[in-house]
Amino acid sequence: MDLRIYGDDSKALIRFDPRTKLFIFLSCGVTSLYTYSGLYILLFAGAVCAVLALSGKPWTALKAFLLFAVALYIKEAVDHTGSSAPVVVLIVSVLSTIILYSLPTILGILLIVQTTRISQFLSALTAMHLPVKAVIPVAMLFRFIPTVQDEWNGIRKAMAFRGISLSFNSVLRHPGKTIEYVLVPLLFSTIGVMEELAAAALARGMDIDVKRSSYEEVRLKAADYITMLFFAALSATIVVLVTTKGAAGV
Repeated sequence: MDLRIYGDDSKALIRFDPRTKLFIFLSCGVTSLYTYSGLYILLFAGAVCAVLALSGKPWTALKAFLLFAVALYIKEAVDHTGSSAPVVVLIVSVLSTIILYSLPTILGILLIVQTTRISQFLSALTAMHLPVKAVIPVAMLFRFIPTVQDEWNGIRKAMAFRGISLSFNSVLRHPGKTIEYVLVPLLFSTIGVMEELAAAALARGMDIDVKRSSYEEVRLKAADYITMLFFAALSATIVVLVTTKGAAGV
């Protein structure tokens, strides 16, 4: 199993608390919802990429920022051509717009998943005094995604041994075989994974509504407070500017 998806902050310059990353993720959602200016989104995405780089993922942050910059350039170029642009160009513009407005939220998810171990995240949720009924689904979700990814890789290798291609063209030409050879085995393996994870959670006593001890020490530091204050101010400023411009335009 590829354990990298579980999160690794061993190369981080600053180890942010999982609650700080969760706050950044919520800020990403608010900003993407209220912002319609590419410049504002570029500024916010750059700030999230900076945090991602400080958390030990500089190449991921660089690739995400370059993708964002290219999507913004394409959108601005197509907008200047107007409605006279070919249909293909307009479709590319729509795709770039989707990337622009969804990338901040995706970056927030990557920040949590790729730089936070499951034990750290669970300890942070416990420190937030959340009920066990809220902590258990999150724990199952974090463990479920990489396990299903491992199952998917196994199915692809098994199909490759049988000479069945899972390329994009093959899926388009034979959707029925794709359902038979891929989705059905994946669904059955997913059911087994869910049962195993539920049994593992019960064996560890996660259903007991008592305070649990943890080897992970989660504590908000000065860098966490500064980062949360910065993103709160940045999100509020962007929302106010966009709202003001919208009211002035009306």
